[in-house]
Amino acid sequence: MTNLDRDFEFPAELLVQPQALVGISGLDTLNNAVHRAVWDALSASRRQQDRPPVQFKLLAASHEFPRPKSKKSYDQHIPKGVLKRGWMHKHLTQVPSVVVVFCDLDWDDPQWEERKLECVSRVQSLREALKGRGSRVCLVLIQRKAPNLAVEDTLGAERAKEIFQAADLSNKSLYILPHNEHLLGFTAKLESAFYDLAKSYYQHEIRQIKQHREHLNKKNHQYLYVRHHFKIGFFCELRQDLVTAHCHYEEAYNSLLEARLLDTNEFEVKTVAGYISYKVSRVHFALNRPRDAISHFKAHIEHYRHKTGHNLLLFQHYAWLSKQFSMFAELLEEMAHQGFPSVQTQHPGFYYKSAAKYSEQRKVIANQLCKNVTTYPDPDPLANWDKLEFYGQRPWRPCQLSAEPLDPDLERQGILAIQYNEFHNVDES
Repeated sequence: MTNLDRDFEFPAELLVQPQALVGISGLDTLNNAVHRAVWDALSASRRQQDRPPVQFKLLAASHEFPRPKSKKSYDQHIPKGVLKRGWMHKHLTQVPSVVVVFCDLDWDDPQWEERKLECVSRVQSLREALKGRGSRVCLVLIQRKAPNLAVEDTLGAERAKEIFQAADLSNKSLYILPHNEHLLGFTAKLESAFYDLAKSYYQHEIRQIKQHREHLNKKNHQYLYVRHHFKIGFFCELRQDLVTAHCHYEEAYNSLLEARLLDTNEFEVKTVAGYISYKVSRVHFALNRPRDAISHFKAHIEHYRHKTGHNLLLFQHYAWLSKQFSMFAELLEEMAHQGFPSVQTQHPGFYYKSAAKYSEQRKVIANQLCKNVTTYPDPDPLANWDKLEFYGQRPWRPCQLSAEPLDPDLERQGILAIQYNEFHNVDES
């Protein structure tokens, strides 16, 4: 039996300010003190507000990246959902914008040729692992000797050129990290360089999506319009381009408003609309536009307030409304801690009160609709909830198109399961 109150939870990755993911390869932090110091310097920077918004991930030598999916032709493609559940998580934690290979190599290393080939091999292996993705790959040479002498500079230039050619790297993809008392300063400069590469990667991803969008037919691909604008907005956030991010989140939201609501898609559309609305409001606040955030939220509620869905699941509509208000209240609280002023209609308590009101209505209606449901269906119609590909879809009919006819028996079993779950398993105290 699956507890579907999770349907109303907002994904954790939706609630944070996205940061560019940078993979770190080649650091043996357990056995090498120098490598540990480098990793600690990178990790320490995350606690400093003036540093680039980058999230570093230490990669094991055997790390495997998610394989990119083959590109579809949009001519006959009908999307079977709006937003994929794993997409944000994947780009925040699994698909790096940049992968940095660290190697210990001084210009005058007595085993230069052997060590150079080892570095080049690591770079090539990572490129192969990332095949099909646009992730940037760069190389950092950890050096124990600072290049002070002219002869060393000349040698360094010659050997850097060797690495450029052997590893097929540009001059913006090879960096030197002297391990000395100025390590923190050097890592700060590296972070800025990595972030520039990350922004370039996300801009490339945006261009790819825009090229795909040129092949869409809005009548047949309405959900894809929403999905593509959301993705572009998310990548713009990762680039810290909040003005453009807002434009695309707004476009995604407005495109979803045009969707025709049926029993098959009502819950999915409202779920996704709530998520995108949250993003729109959050970016408004980040751009110091609190009144616009509040105006958008009010319009969002007004549009969906009377779109109640299936009459036997009316309590879910009030659960949805309650969640919209409580999440906006939490957002206001977060913004207040960051210094935004509060007036009565901007005070979190104003929205928490509405959330509580709708939660109480949920409880009353659930009691009316569900109290006589005493048996849970077998087999469990909700069993595949955690395997759903798209947010907000019903587990007993995943990826079902809005125009496809419903299976009356399966639909009845699904509704009974939700009613039973609501009355017996949801804590509404």
